[in-house]
Amino acid sequence: MSGGHGDAGMASGKMAKLKELLQKSENRICADCSAPDPNWASANIGVFICVKCSGVHRSVGTHISKVMSVTLDKWSDDEIDSMVEVGGNSQANAIYEAFLPEGYRKPHPDSAQEERQKFIKSKYELQEFLEPSLRIVSNHPSDAGKQASNSHSASSKSEIGMVEFIGILNVKVIGGTKLAIRDMSSSDPYVVLTLGQQVIT
Repeated sequence: MSGGHGDAGMASGKMAKLKELLQKSENRICADCSAPDPNWASANIGVFICVKCSGVHRSVGTHISKVMSVTLDKWSDDEIDSMVEVGGNSQANAIYEAFLPEGYRKPHPDSAQEERQKFIKSKYELQEFLEPSLRIVSNHPSDAGKQASNSHSASSKSEIGMVEFIGILNVKVIGGTKLAIRDMSSSDPYVVLTLGQQVIT
């Protein structure tokens, strides 16, 4: 019986870490539209988001963004550890918005749904604002499809529907050489992983 209490204590300790992360000032606004007091998160991206943006995140699919409620859902230890490892909205946005064009207007809390959808899809699904070397590359012969997706949303949706999410792959990197330092406290290495016809950078 005491073992059960220990497990519950560990689980509540992990949730306390998540809620502590949520209380950081940078995480008290939505990562995408700056709405106050977000209570939703994308567990695999590592951002806290508002309820309006969470709906758009859901629409792009769990292979892009796994939406969870900070207060209602049961989180696994891995999901919490992943959020803590990212460090919150500022760190995630430093990556996903690194190449945001100067003068680009991000959505605001009262933005129309269409504006919100366009930004979130561009940011996470199409990775338009990500450093090119960090983008996930597909060997699928539809690179022209990226341009077509902007004008033919119907064909884009059919391509998305063909993606099959079958799990999470954890890759342990044993070592790194000649790592470029992007900030004062750490380096930002990346790994190129090849599996059959898939290449993930």
